[in-house]
Amino acid sequence: MSSYEKYSDKDDILSKTSLKEYIDKNWSECKKSGSGYKVLCPFHDDKTPSMQVSDDKGLYHCFVCKAGGNLIQFIKEFKNLTYPETLEELSIFFNIKIPRNTYVPVKDKTLNKKMYDFNNKISQFFSRFLLDNERNSKPIKYLQERGFDKEDIQENSLGFAPDSWNTISSTIGEKEELKEIALSLGLISLKDNKKDFYDFFRNRIIFPIKNRQGNILAFAGRTIGDDKAKYINSKESEIFSKRKILYGLNNFNKLNGRKPKYIFIVEGYTDVLMMNKRGLYNVVATMGTALTLDHANEIKKITNKVILCYDSDKAGIDSSFKNIEPLYQFGIEVFSLRLDNGEDPCSYLQTNTIDHFIEKAKKSNLIMEEYMDYLKDKLIEKELSIDEVVDNFVGKIKYVQNYIQRDEFINKFASSFSISKVKVESIINKEFIKNDSSEDLVLGYRILSPQDVIIKVFIEFIDSRDEQLIKKCLEVLKTDFHNEIIEILHTNLNADASTLIGAITDDGVSSMLSDLVFTPFEIPKESILRKKLIEDCIKKIELNSIKDLKRVINLKLSKNVDLLENEEKSLLNELKNLIEKEKTLL
Repeated sequence: MSSYEKYSDKDDILSKTSLKEYIDKNWSECKKSGSGYKVLCPFHDDKTPSMQVSDDKGLYHCFVCKAGGNLIQFIKEFKNLTYPETLEELSIFFNIKIPRNTYVPVKDKTLNKKMYDFNNKISQFFSRFLLDNERNSKPIKYLQERGFDKEDIQENSLGFAPDSWNTISSTIGEKEELKEIALSLGLISLKDNKKDFYDFFRNRIIFPIKNRQGNILAFAGRTIGDDKAKYINSKESEIFSKRKILYGLNNFNKLNGRKPKYIFIVEGYTDVLMMNKRGLYNVVATMGTALTLDHANEIKKITNKVILCYDSDKAGIDSSFKNIEPLYQFGIEVFSLRLDNGEDPCSYLQTNTIDHFIEKAKKSNLIMEEYMDYLKDKLIEKELSIDEVVDNFVGKIKYVQNYIQRDEFINKFASSFSISKVKVESIINKEFIKNDSSEDLVLGYRILSPQDVIIKVFIEFIDSRDEQLIKKCLEVLKTDFHNEIIEILHTNLNADASTLIGAITDDGVSSMLSDLVFTPFEIPKESILRKKLIEDCIKKIELNSIKDLKRVINLKLSKNVDLLENEEKSLLNELKNLIEKEKTLL
């Protein structure tokens, strides 16, 4: 770039830069591939070029490790820089003068540090209270029954919140700044009179929730009383988001730099702690939420394999099957380990050796195979019809990114249910819009759902962003990922793909969007045909939603023989309305 120019904002800066030029000179030369470029990915041990670069769009994406974004994200990750340092790097490399006010980071780091410090002091208070055996024999007894001694309690900073309404609030006193911090962290709440405060955690064993750096972000509390909620968590705050944080990641530093072959995902805090106690540190748990794209993105940075070790009850089985989706979207291979007699890892390791546990883990099954056995049982028990079984299978297989594994699963499904593979594939191709197979299949492109196609059209063609269509999409798109993108589009109607990705704060969502942008799919050039494509996709989503609702109602009607007359009548009326609505869409 010739003169030392000044640009006003991030989007203006990006419009005057070249992602390819930066990668060529700072990493490796990009090689021409189709309409874009390919290059070795710097974010994983890449043997053959697996990162795609679009200089026109200002975006990159790796289909192996799922790294992706715009130039700012590339520099930030590639050189491990802060946002202000990244802009400084851009300024120097492209000879651009960037106003200093652009460098101000979004988050107030001073506030974050104060929050960490406050949480640390509260954690110390909880710990001291727990170790007062005379007053707290009940929580100590519970932890001992779960296999933890005083050393374990101290090592993991476990604590106890006293059975009091104002322990923390009275400790803070009249210090206004500390009150604000405690309120924002959810440790205290305002009473109805808006003057007094009360403690959020009461009569609960406390588990500090830490990030990988060891900072305490929040707390989980396990009741020892009669509370309906067995576990509660701190509320979302500036430093804590349940959808991003995995419990147990802070102990990965005990692996001494070794990269684990796989990660265990378990259900409970005590499961993580007991496995840690036995020397297994490659284990995490979610905190009362389903596994999210952000969680999967965090796992992908560490390993490509996961073993789900959930309870064998209905809730545990349902959770494990639901969590297939975000993991498969990041190309992670998923196995399932079910322990004997309904035990969880914590109880199992109290009576069995770690070697026995590891041997069981080595024999764990691919979860998609377990899911197919589950569908077979449902078919035998007549809880699902064969059409519903196929629908359920297709609903999962669409997330499998490895095309070889996807093909193996389709083969096994077709064989298990005596359906020809050709028929299964034809159903998949009808349900989900097939991608262009002319590209290298080794990359394992995703199968695009109608929701994906809508987002892809809106992202790549600004003139397709009809406000009425976007509002309609806000009504029908239900997944977090698709909804978030539509919301961003709704407020940035004229933004290009690079700007939109830059506006996303969640790494998992950003990675998914760049994956979608680079997945090949032939979109019509004519605007009227693009509009029809979006409308067809919306119709497909609505029909699928109706089909799901009808299935639930039919199951209720067939299984619940003791339905009251008015309940049965209500369900039949609802079913009738759904059928009428379905007719209008067909």
